[in-house]
Amino acid sequence: MTTPPGPRVVLGMTLYNNATHLRGALDTLLAQTDRDFALLMLDDASSDETETIAREYVERDPRVTYFRHDQRRAMIATWREVAERAARACPSAEYFAWVSDHDQWDPRWLEMLRRELDSDAGLVLAYPITRRIETTSGAELEKGPRLFETTRYEDLVTRWSYFCRHGVGAGDMVYGLMRFEALRQVGIFRTVLRPDRLLVAELTLLGRIRQVPEVLWFRRQSAETSVSRQTQTLVLPGEAPRGFGRLPWLQHARVLWREYVRPEDRSIPLPTIRWIQMLGLYQVSYGWRHFRKTETSHAVGRGIDNVVWTRKVVRHYFHHAVYHALVGGRAALGKVRRFARRAVFHVLVFTHRFRRRRGSEETPVR
Repeated sequence: MTTPPGPRVVLGMTLYNNATHLRGALDTLLAQTDRDFALLMLDDASSDETETIAREYVERDPRVTYFRHDQRRAMIATWREVAERAARACPSAEYFAWVSDHDQWDPRWLEMLRRELDSDAGLVLAYPITRRIETTSGAELEKGPRLFETTRYEDLVTRWSYFCRHGVGAGDMVYGLMRFEALRQVGIFRTVLRPDRLLVAELTLLGRIRQVPEVLWFRRQSAETSVSRQTQTLVLPGEAPRGFGRLPWLQHARVLWREYVRPEDRSIPLPTIRWIQMLGLYQVSYGWRHFRKTETSHAVGRGIDNVVWTRKVVRHYFHHAVYHALVGGRAALGKVRRFARRAVFHVLVFTHRFRRRRGSEETPVR
């Protein structure tokens, strides 16, 4: 008797104190039209009703399994562990995706993403257009989608350049469907700031990224992330590696150099000078994008806006002053001309009358 093959897709869900939205997330995932998947949940020591709800779904659906940490291990360790557990539990799985414990998915989400990966062996990641929803009510927010894909770029260097210059939405892409083998090649989730950005960068080195042009994922709006906040949530206090507080693009460049340039048997055999150029472009473009989001950049922007506004006001009033000067000058000139003509007229009339009167006085009476 042969053992039936395992599922082609494994979804890894990390849990942490989101019991309020957990049922909604699980219901939309388990309602997928493509049912050939396993869902592995890893609870990072939640203190709310998360465990009770998760075990309830384990009893209801054989595709669902649940594990729990005795103590919190923070985001990076938990994300990496859920992917590693998924690989061990389903060694035949071709695709993997992280899924959150608070978002919602269209029923065709998995079907559409897997169809893209099945049809193109050069793709390493497929993800949909995302809509943001309000934290509590779930109402859609008026926030435009982030659009990015590299399907047109077969050449690695060209693809990398496009990613560096135009890549947006790594936080959305990291929840896409990935080839499991590619994910293992890039180290799953590295211990750096902004690990999602580094993961997408490494996947870009291995293949192309496809964005399905349909809204299939509804992401619940959360508090804005920041580099300083990530130093507290990605790893536990005291467990951060050396240099973890450095600028994220410098950390990423260091990892990329260590993993892809330093080894003698490089997995991507590009000349060293080409790697230096690529990593330089990555740091400059990412650093500039990051700087534009900082308070310093915003302050500079506000200063520039104030200068531009002042210039516009000065130009506005200068133009008004010139206009009124010209109009007023022409009006004054017109008045002067009319006054002069009237004066000349009255002088001529007076002179004419004077002459007539004088002429009448000089004429003798007969």
